[in-house]
Amino acid sequence: MGNLMLKLKRFLGNRNTITIICVIAGVAVLLFGYNIRVNQAVQPISVPYALKRIEPKSKVESENVGTIKVSGAFVEQTTDLITSKSYILNNEWYVNYDTVIPEGGLFYKSQLVTKDELPDTAFDEIPDGATIFSLSVDSHSTYGNSIMPGNFIDLYLKAVDEQGKIIFGKFIESIKVLSVRDSGGNDVFADSDVSRTSGELLFAVKDDLFMLLSEAVFVGGIDIIPVPRNEAYRSEGDTENGTQVSKQELVDFILEKVSELSDDIDLSNDIVNNNYNSVE
Repeated sequence: MGNLMLKLKRFLGNRNTITIICVIAGVAVLLFGYNIRVNQAVQPISVPYALKRIEPKSKVESENVGTIKVSGAFVEQTTDLITSKSYILNNEWYVNYDTVIPEGGLFYKSQLVTKDELPDTAFDEIPDGATIFSLSVDSHSTYGNSIMPGNFIDLYLKAVDEQGKIIFGKFIESIKVLSVRDSGGNDVFADSDVSRTSGELLFAVKDDLFMLLSEAVFVGGIDIIPVPRNEAYRSEGDTENGTQVSKQELVDFILEKVSELSDDIDLSNDIVNNNYNSVE
């Protein structure tokens, strides 16, 4: 027994023996870690996918969402991938206006937006007493297509008075852009593969403000200039005061050039009645 222990002690005391043991231990650790990584990579993970093609601006319905297993390595390398079906079903998601989810396609966070984030959905929920107003613009006045749906901006007014002096000042504060269209009425930001130039900005404003803006445009010689501000303002606008006229002097300048019409209509007038009756 003593000789055996002595031989074992000498064996372990040999430098070559220690080196071999360390190498074997190192290889074993590497193999163990490698096996763990391989198992993680090949272990399939269930992720949601589209059972049918989902068009831009369409709501993602539960019956159009299934699950499929993909490799863990793919999931690990794709940070934007949605891996939970409940993430989709527990929220009301819409496909972004510049993308399509094909049949069999996976879901990515950048593809989905809320209804409020879609450019044109605000038209479906125009508040009572509000009207859509269209302001003509171009690439220059929108700072190279930098004004986007959902932005809050200010409107400035430029004109020349009867003395030939320039009038310029902030006209309306904190007005929300609902949509940006080109000259053909197409959504400028609806398709990322198509380059379009801004032709009009659309707002939903109270009826009295709609009348004031329309009168400013119809008067002639008055320019309404959209002006964006910093990121916080573009996102929230003036949350305390909301949309409002900034300077009464500008309002008075416009109203001096406009004749006020009565809202009353006499339907007993023969001409009016004849016009109505001629419509079949």
